[in-house]
Amino acid sequence: MKLGKDSIFKIKARALLKGLLISWRKGFRQLEVGCDNALLVELILAGRAADSHLTEMRLIHHLLSRNWKILVRLTSRSQNTVVDHVAKCMTTNSI
Repeated sequence: MKLGKDSIFKIKARALLKGLLISWRKGFRQLEVGCDNALLVELILAGRAADSHLTEMRLIHHLLSRNWKILVRLTSRSQNTVVDHVAKCMTTNSI
């Protein structure tokens, strides 16, 4: 399956959202999040996720505003293999 750049962005956003939801539900209140998508990280850090047309981005913004401490940073693709695996699983609906 060949994915476009906008599809990859949405998949990465969905994987990040799912990771944040799981972390919140498990009771984590301090979290460091690494993402290899520069645009996604930039939108989150600039606070522009709240105004996004993507539901995933607005939900990410809502989660980040909860009472917890989160550091979002850009990582290299090789350091982000877990999120890549989750994103692949989401495209095949195996999660």
